[in-house]
Amino acid sequence: MSRDERVRLAAVLATLLRWDDATRVRLLTSSRAVAVYADAPMGVLVFMALPLSEPPAEVVDQAVSAHRLRDILGDVAGGAAVRGDLAVAIPDPLDMPPALAVVPPSDGWISAERSTAADVAAVVEDGLAELKRQELALAGADEATRRSLAEQWWEQISWGGLPLKALHAGRSMGMLSHPGARIESATRAGWKRMATPAGQVFVAPPQSYSGIALSVVR
Repeated sequence: MSRDERVRLAAVLATLLRWDDATRVRLLTSSRAVAVYADAPMGVLVFMALPLSEPPAEVVDQAVSAHRLRDILGDVAGGAAVRGDLAVAIPDPLDMPPALAVVPPSDGWISAERSTAADVAAVVEDGLAELKRQELALAGADEATRRSLAEQWWEQISWGGLPLKALHAGRSMGMLSHPGARIESATRAGWKRMATPAGQVFVAPPQSYSGIALSVVR
């Protein structure tokens, strides 16, 4: 795995661990890449495909500790980090979380909308600002009322037919960091997808998802 890919993966893992220190990711290898699936808050799946310099000795399909994988990657952001391709050991397998048991389909997607990362990030910023205004208006309300407001807000359908929570998750994972990057949304049999050069965010059909249920993540 190249240094740039290690940096990307380490950054995503660090974000996931800030939300849930016990989170697990699913690793699934092919002859050319390793797919990393993660259960992010607010009911979305995050996906990254990292190219491999050579085919793996055997197919891997297992859940591992995101914390342990981040430790194995080590400090890849500093100037002293190893450059060039580097073999990365796979942590010991753990039980597969229900939210990662079903991965999104790989084909049959129908494109919905195309835009740039800057435009999609602006939608998220506007959403956060409006949510904050509504929360301030409910400053005296109880926690259950404020939580209900947040849950309803993030479920609102926005750019590309995706709920705001999916756009926000992608932004939090750094997938909208390059303003000119091309972003595309798509649907397939109840699934929704936001595809970016840095990774993808999926919203599964409601009956198939049982992952992290945080209502407000900033």
